[in-house]
Amino acid sequence: MGREPITAYDDDLPENEHVVNEEWETGAVRRAPRYGRILFLSVVAGLVAAAVHTAASTVVATTDDPFSSQLSGVVWIFGVLAVVWVAITLLLAATAIIVMDRLLSRRSRPVITEHSTVIVDDLVSPMTDEIPTWVRQADAERGDARDEPPERQPEG
Repeated sequence: MGREPITAYDDDLPENEHVVNEEWETGAVRRAPRYGRILFLSVVAGLVAAAVHTAASTVVATTDDPFSSQLSGVVWIFGVLAVVWVAITLLLAATAIIVMDRLLSRRSRPVITEHSTVIVDDLVSPMTDEIPTWVRQADAERGDARDEPPERQPEG
């Protein structure tokens, strides 16, 4: 009691291709959050937060503070704050991704997929039972040379 094969496309196949097996499998399709986009936006948000935090700390700092009056101090503060803020925003984004993935996985819909195995008759360069040359060369390098029949010359 199986499904009838869907062979509507068999007429579209070239003469040298033949469908030998068709299978149907069940699966589920669901939406998934865009991980790369969300994580990239969280890195950008962390850098913006670090820039705002650095600007706020240089405005509030005293004039004799080397971290607020010299460019190297400001860059160093920005670097440290960028590491901290990017780590925080990545952690929050990863948590949001996990929550979104759990919520979206509840709304999956079942599907049936078809898998067809097609064999192509290649009469221009037919297959042989001979061991490929790269395998023979690797065996010869290791010293595993086996007794093999001599190579056949192609006809024609």
